[in-house]
This record gives sequence, structure tokens and C-alpha cells, in this order.
Amino acid sequence: MSAVLRKKIDSGAGVPPSILQMQEFWTQLLSRTEDWATDAFDLESEPIISSRRVVSGRVAADIAENPFTLFFASDVSPGLCAVAFDAACAIRCAAIRLRQDPSSLEDASPLFLKLLSEQPTIALWQRLAEGLTGHDVRSRDDPQSDAAATAGGFADASRYLKVEFTLTLDGQPSVVTCLFEVDYLQTYARNDVRRTADLKAQACSQSPKSLSDSVKASAISLDAVLDRMTLTIGECSRLEIGDVLPLASADAGRLSLCAETIHGSVDIGTGELGVWKRQRAVKLHTPVSASFARTIR
Repeated sequence: MSAVLRKKIDSGAGVPPSILQMQEFWTQLLSRTEDWATDAFDLESEPIISSRRVVSGRVAADIAENPFTLFFASDVSPGLCAVAFDAACAIRCAAIRLRQDPSSLEDASPLFLKLLSEQPTIALWQRLAEGLTGHDVRSRDDPQSDAAATAGGFADASRYLKVEFTLTLDGQPSVVTCLFEVDYLQTYARNDVRRTADLKAQACSQSPKSLSDSVKASAISLDAVLDRMTLTIGECSRLEIGDVLPLASADAGRLSLCAETIHGSVDIGTGELGVWKRQRAVKLHTPVSASFARTIR
């Protein structure tokens, strides 16, 4: 793989850093795809992640134009929404099922190839979804659904992580595409951070220093606040989609950085919105509040 392509992949176009940093998640996706390919095709094919990017529901819905796409219902698969093969992969699956040479199926109809590649697609879904919270890969019911029954329903406001794996089949590249709902992965990432922090905390003894270290290692939610306003409960209850709330005191160059604590939201500093390494970022203008820092000493 070229250095340019590697850099492009690592940049993760539009992918939230919290998701990019889930090393165990990405490693398992690759290893489980490799294990599936070995079982499905009886050959060694080390997959690579050739593309990963966040797309809107409208853009993601284009995957339905691929005749070898299967969608999965949100009640059994709340995170992994769809798996799609390219023609080369579908032909290979059909050839294995029929015990024929792949070249003999190059003119086969897409519907015929989809029927024969259906079980291998579900088998890949089961491998990738296993271990993901809320995914019922042991259900005897058919996990397939139409696009509207998937997590997010491919609505315009939904966001999906489109991941493409490239396999090498008989010396030729073949692409397998997976769609994950971004909100699900972000929740998964936050829980992963908490699990890691909890393990670190449990490893500490209860001496004053270790207790302080444990607190410092704990996860905490940060919010960058552009402006605040006060509304009555009645006003809030009457809000509708499309309503516009003016931010009279908003200053794009001055954000309040807040931390969620057991005492509620606490202001710990100020900053401004910007871009760093093609990702949305907040640049701090002030150091973390001393009063906040003292609470964890």
C-alpha cells in the first residue's frame, strides 16, 4: 500500500477521533473478516481497511443500488446496519456453493448471485457483530430487513460510518462494505473509555496518592458551550422542528469548556472553535480552572 493511501486511510475522513482510537475494535474487524474469508473461500486473504468515512443517511442509502447488499434490523443489529459485496465477491461465493469455476458465473444474473451469496453475507455479519453490545447474532430469526428498519432508517439526519475492506481473491482485489450507525459507535467508544478507566481505577490501591491517580484516570464528559439561554418549561414544551432560537450573546471565538461532575456542570476554561488535522477541534485560551484542579488532588 502506498504511503499516500495509508495517510488517507489513517486520516479517517470525517470519522470522530473517539471512534478512530478504538484500536481493539478495528483490530477485531480485520481479524474477523480474515477468519471469515478463510472459511468462506478456503484461501488466505489478509484484508485491509481501504476506506472509512462518515456519510449522511441520504448518501449511505446509495448502498441499496448494490445488488449484493443485505440490511439488518435494528432490534437485532443496532450498530451494524448493512453488509455489501462487490460482484467479484458474490461470484466467488456462488462458485463455492455450486463447486464451479468463478469464470463460469460471470454472466449470471445479479439476483441469482445474491441468493447464493446470502448465507456468506449473514455469516460475515455474525462474525463482525459478535461482541458488539445489543447485537443478537444467535437469534434463529432471519436478521435481514429492508433499509427503513435499520438503525437510523437511512434518514437524512442519520450518520453512518462506511468501512470498506479490500480482499485479494485469485490475485484480484475484491471489496466488502459495512455500514455502522455513528451514534451507536460513539456510545460504544464512550463505554470503552469508561471500561478502561474503571480497570485502571481498580488496579490502584486506596492510598491518598493512588486515590488521586484513580480519580485523574476516570472518564469525564466535556462540553464546549457557545451560548446559554433561559426558557420556561412552557416555552420548551412548545418548541417544534424548524423553530429558530437567536443566540444574542454568542461569540464564535469564545467557547466555555464545561465538565460534568457530581455537582453538575462546572466551567473549567474558555477556548475557540477551529480545525486541527481536518477534524473539528477546540483551542484553549485559558488554563484549566485552579479550583477545579484542586478538587482532584
